Amino acid sequence: MKPPVRTYVMWGRRMGIVNPRRSTVRGGVTMRMALCAGMVLVGIAAPTITAAQQTPANDAENLLNRRAGIGVRSIPLESALLELWHRSNVPIAFSPDALGDSSVVSCSCVDASVREALDSLLSGTQLTYRATRNRVIIVWERHPGSLAPPPARRAVQRRVSIEGRVLAAPDSQPVVSARVQVSGRMGEVRTDARGRFQLSLGPGSYDLKVRALGFAPTDVPVRVAEGRIVEVTALMERAPVRLDEIVVAPSTFGILKPEVISRPHTLTRDELNIQPHIGEDVFRAVDRVPGIATHEMTSKIHVRGGPEDQLVQLLDGLELHEPFHLKDVDAALSIIDVESVGDVDLLTGGFGVEYGDKLTGVYDMRTTTPPPDRTTTSLGVSLMNLTFKSQGGFAGGRGTWLASARRGFLDIVLGMAGGFEGFSPTYYDVLSKVQYQLSDGHLLSGHMLHAGDKLTASDEDDRSIKSSWSTGYLWFTWDADFGSTLTANTIVSAGRLTRNRQAEALDNNGTRQTMGVDDNGGFEFGGLKQDWSVLTSERMLFKWGFDLKQGRADYDYLRWHGMGVANTTDPLGPTLIWIHDTTMVLANRDGREVGLYLSTRIQPAEGLTTEVGVRYDHQSHTGDKTMSPRFNAALQLGDRTTLRGAWGLFHQSHGLHELMAADGDRTFYGAQRAEHHIVGLEHRFTSGVALRIEGYERRIANPRPEYRSLLPVIELVPEAGFHDRVRVEPSRSRARGLEFSLKRSGTGRFAWSANYALAVSEDEIDGAWAPRPFDQRHTVNLEIAYRPNATWSFSSAWHYHSPWPTTSVRWDRETAANGDTYFTQTYGPPYAERMTPYHRLDARVSRHFPLGRGRLAVFLDVFNVYSRGNARTITYHPGVDSSGQVYAVRLPDKMLPVLPTIGARWEF
Repeated sequence: MKPPVRTYVMWGRRMGIVNPRRSTVRGGVTMRMALCAGMVLVGIAAPTITAAQQTPANDAENLLNRRAGIGVRSIPLESALLELWHRSNVPIAFSPDALGDSSVVSCSCVDASVREALDSLLSGTQLTYRATRNRVIIVWERHPGSLAPPPARRAVQRRVSIEGRVLAAPDSQPVVSARVQVSGRMGEVRTDARGRFQLSLGPGSYDLKVRALGFAPTDVPVRVAEGRIVEVTALMERAPVRLDEIVVAPSTFGILKPEVISRPHTLTRDELNIQPHIGEDVFRAVDRVPGIATHEMTSKIHVRGGPEDQLVQLLDGLELHEPFHLKDVDAALSIIDVESVGDVDLLTGGFGVEYGDKLTGVYDMRTTTPPPDRTTTSLGVSLMNLTFKSQGGFAGGRGTWLASARRGFLDIVLGMAGGFEGFSPTYYDVLSKVQYQLSDGHLLSGHMLHAGDKLTASDEDDRSIKSSWSTGYLWFTWDADFGSTLTANTIVSAGRLTRNRQAEALDNNGTRQTMGVDDNGGFEFGGLKQDWSVLTSERMLFKWGFDLKQGRADYDYLRWHGMGVANTTDPLGPTLIWIHDTTMVLANRDGREVGLYLSTRIQPAEGLTTEVGVRYDHQSHTGDKTMSPRFNAALQLGDRTTLRGAWGLFHQSHGLHELMAADGDRTFYGAQRAEHHIVGLEHRFTSGVALRIEGYERRIANPRPEYRSLLPVIELVPEAGFHDRVRVEPSRSRARGLEFSLKRSGTGRFAWSANYALAVSEDEIDGAWAPRPFDQRHTVNLEIAYRPNATWSFSSAWHYHSPWPTTSVRWDRETAANGDTYFTQTYGPPYAERMTPYHRLDARVSRHFPLGRGRLAVFLDVFNVYSRGNARTITYHPGVDSSGQVYAVRLPDKMLPVLPTIGARWEF
């Protein structure tokens, strides 16, 4: 019996016979045969190469060791092999009949070799491969003694790869960050630096909607036939940027966004992934943005010297209240996993009237958009967290879902750092989202966020605390597009925050309780929010909306402490007596909040865009009724230069959940008012370097009283700082500064950024100006990243700022009537002293590997490389010298030393 004969077809571009991406169809049959000498290989199932035909092993190895560059999911094996050829430029020959019932395959092999990609694609089949000098041949792997041909392929529904480019007419320049969406389906893809995109669709007819900033929208019809790789080219006509896409507010930064011309100062997701940062925290991702002040033990953001509670924090349009884990230790981490966040807008001043009831800035987060045509899952582990995320689509691409969960291991990290004995924190958070596209213009979404914390901790002063915190949000949104000019967004929400804290402190002998705290409470709320916009013409846009909230806050707080004080009424001399002081707050408060706004954006002249708006806010529990007019303008001075300015009034009420019960304060204070003046210039050089210069001033006329520690320190029980915790009542506050930024991103091997800020943040107290706790006169940030290839990345970041304020302490020795001596302390003017300058160097190394049908990313992050002993506060150790004089040793209370973190994330 003659051995079976196979025909291996060489799909060739190099020979110019058959284009694997443009095969000819005649009579419904794809012409896969190239009738040309050298293109048809005839042999037995496992072809034998004679000695005369053998090629040097090095040539074959070179082919197999080339970079595959392929990333496909759920497409036919035949299409995957053609894609591998196209991406790697390694010719591949195969017989279509030899593929058998191969169904569909996936391969995340962008950084893998051709050998690894073929091993992955052919896994589980009866196929193998042979490498020659100039091609790879796919053959049927025949078992010994078997001459049976491979099984015939069944007809299956196959997904086809659509490869396209978006070009600008008439010069055919690539359009970067263009959005490509399949009509009637969820999700979108963006074009890369060369204007390219890729989609995977089943056979059928589709309309691709292509949108890009500065171009007129275009629709591209596509017909997909099985067994083909479809090429699409979309030509876009240049057009003025739509009014609703122009950034008119200065002090605007993009986080996790694709870089676009209108917003050059962005931090893309790719840049964030390779930059050093602790805890993979989305809030910590902005600690090197100009105007942001924070410290390494917290995720709270202080915008231009203001307190953290003056920042609007949003997730998918819903305002979040105190979205942090471990609030007892200054909110060490946020409750939002960075892998679940799609992009962020950070506004550090001059924001529009659609944002209300806060004074300093906006941190607006949006979750990722899941892929509608497939399911993806990622698992991550580090010394900080264990994370899980899965997302995908349903209902033929009309719906998508997202689910993520995180469990923290901060106790392990702090144990490695040292100095945190007795500290046992646990925390978790869960986030989910479901979206459904009713039609091209109507999208429904449901969202859920839940987080929980437990902490058991004690310190060297025999103070201990047990606490539990819980946060839950549920909200539904409806995004409606009534044609091309009228849009609306509606959010219905509900949520609840709870806390339970018990703390105590013992005397030096550990026998007597000197302080106790029992703190229970909650805050529950519901709301309805709606935002509208209508584009009446190319030069006029109106926006309006309302925000209605109903809430209730409960306070059940008890604190007592005992201390020894001098009895100065004793005629025989001062003696120490033991006294008790008790603070108790038992209250509940309901309240309604109403916010209304209206604004208009117009272009009175070419290149000039202005926005004028007014906002009205009313709070029933304080009786506040405030009006906030605001004005923004953007002037395009050229293709690469934009001048922006802002003026406005901003009000912030005293929230229902913000009663300062721990300090015995039972008063809800009236709304604060701030006035912003900002002017900024942005310019992009032809070299790709982006320059930003901005000056600002923020004046607060009636700041709310605050309770602060004169010696800034992280306290497990802040209200237990009996001596240094004081009430501060500024008559007014101000923040002024200049910010300079340079950034070079691009697609080359090197990327860098540098920024400098000169700033002052002060309170007027008793007629004198005093610095605020996070006042830092000079701030410098330097970052550099190096990518030698597509799999490795190296980055480092250096941070410096001037010393933070602190308060001087004077120690004296007193003698009681019984002869006992004790020390007393007297504080100087608040924040009149300074600590040591702060600086540190961080570094990160990351590497990507193909793993199965996915990709494994690993990293080593080293925080504080040269182990700088940065001070969070100053501690004093009093004593008496040989001459009887009192002295105090002044030592910095240091923060984290060098801290390495290893982590990995597997995406499949």
